[in-house]
Amino acid sequence: MSKISRFFSAIRPKANINWFLSAILIILFLTYVGFGVYFGLQVYKYKANKIIEKRFIFIETPIKINVTALSTHIYPFPAAMVNGKVVWARDYYRQWNYIQNLNEKSKEVAEEPAVTREKIINLLVKNEIIEYQALRYNIRVTNGEVNDAYEQLAAGVGGTDNVKKTLLDMYQMSERDFKKMVREIVQEEKVRSEVIAQVKVDHIFVKDEARAKEIVEKLKNGEDFAALAKQYSEDTKSRDNGGDIGWVAKGQLVLADNPIPEFDNAAFSAKIGEIIGPIKISGGFEIFKVEAKKGSVQEKFDDWLEGLKKKATIWRFIKS
Repeated sequence: MSKISRFFSAIRPKANINWFLSAILIILFLTYVGFGVYFGLQVYKYKANKIIEKRFIFIETPIKINVTALSTHIYPFPAAMVNGKVVWARDYYRQWNYIQNLNEKSKEVAEEPAVTREKIINLLVKNEIIEYQALRYNIRVTNGEVNDAYEQLAAGVGGTDNVKKTLLDMYQMSERDFKKMVREIVQEEKVRSEVIAQVKVDHIFVKDEARAKEIVEKLKNGEDFAALAKQYSEDTKSRDNGGDIGWVAKGQLVLADNPIPEFDNAAFSAKIGEIIGPIKISGGFEIFKVEAKKGSVQEKFDDWLEGLKKKATIWRFIKS
């Protein structure tokens, strides 16, 4: 046998094995692509939620599995894109499953699927916009802050064990996934608190104009604001705290559920430490002192957020 013949005889088995492995890989790839196309149609065209019931050993009740939702953990389907950042379909279906589980357990009448889809996508888009703003303003949420918020919430509903049981029974949600939602809430509150313009205010409210003018004269003569608030203010909620009403954003201070534009106009243009008043409002007169200011966005939070949405480039792939 020639050297060439011996060479080909030696490599033939290896060539056969390589061809066999290549064929398997090609079949697996085509299978993956084929199922991807199938589930892609289910997600985007048919907006399906294919549920199967699976029985497991030692578990009496069959477990319901959302096959469509499961596919989004295998295939990187986007639900939307916000300013170039992908919002994944797996997060959309996670929210969808929570809502459906709650409806089933509570026996409530479910809203139209299109309405639910719209709400979920809007929530995910909002969270992505807030996430970007947190990065922009260098606002960070620590694990400690999330755990503190979680523990505070749990304390109000019977402890962490009760929370875990409720999450599992009503939503089929893990504690870990719930803490992700808590983080989003904490992040929104931090962005609201640090970005939106606010003033820290002490105030005195009286109904009589002559009394209001008398108080202003006492303040001009150097008398203590907190002491006068405790003595004269008719706002029982803040009087014992020396008139301190804390941090207030525009439109946040209300009287009989109505905003007080006179307060907003004066407080947000006042200098720190400046005594303002008396200002006539519905039902009486306001005297106040601005203790501190923070934030740079001169809008209500919801208006600011809506403006960001309008400016953002948003592509919705899962539509209502």
